Amino acid sequence: MEHSPYAAEGPGVPTEPMPSATDVSIVQGYNPDDLPELECAVCFSQFNNVFNTPKVLQCGHTFCLECLARINIKSSQPESLQCPLCRAYTPLPNFGLPKLDTDVVVLSCLPEAMQHVYSIRFNRNRGKLQVKRIPSSIPASQSNQRRSLDLGGPVSTDNEQDSRRGICPFFSRLLRISACRAVFMMAGMLIMVSLAIGISIIFSKR
Repeated sequence: MEHSPYAAEGPGVPTEPMPSATDVSIVQGYNPDDLPELECAVCFSQFNNVFNTPKVLQCGHTFCLECLARINIKSSQPESLQCPLCRAYTPLPNFGLPKLDTDVVVLSCLPEAMQHVYSIRFNRNRGKLQVKRIPSSIPASQSNQRRSLDLGGPVSTDNEQDSRRGICPFFSRLLRISACRAVFMMAGMLIMVSLAIGISIIFSKR
């Protein structure tokens, strides 16, 4: 009688059990690509439930609250946010930046203690994120996080900078138009030529 090449060679050799149909389906159904990114694509910080809360824009891209606040501070259009990836704009909610939709899929992948989002206040003029209210479900040992985050003040607009220098905003806008700049330069040259001619005439009569 011939021995099967797949049979054990001795009575003491253990054999591994064949996987069941359920085990195979679980392994085949697992796809690591289905898991969301758990870090911000801008600062590469891990998402959490405070200042790095995952916020999703209308375009579908998710970033942490801190990065979106920094983008908003530097933007000349404070009523909307431009996605750093696709450049699409998302209008801000009526109650401010922290009221953007939280990415619940990402939040559900965080540790259970981080699945309770803090209430955050954003002050754009002061450049600050601040914890407004700590949820009662947060243990006391975890509530000793920093309560505020300084982001830096907003960038001054050209008009604000011109006002500080004593320059008329209307005149400043005209200077940004190339045709107007050319006209002003020609006018200045004509004035200088006229002054030079006038001075030469005066000295020639003496």
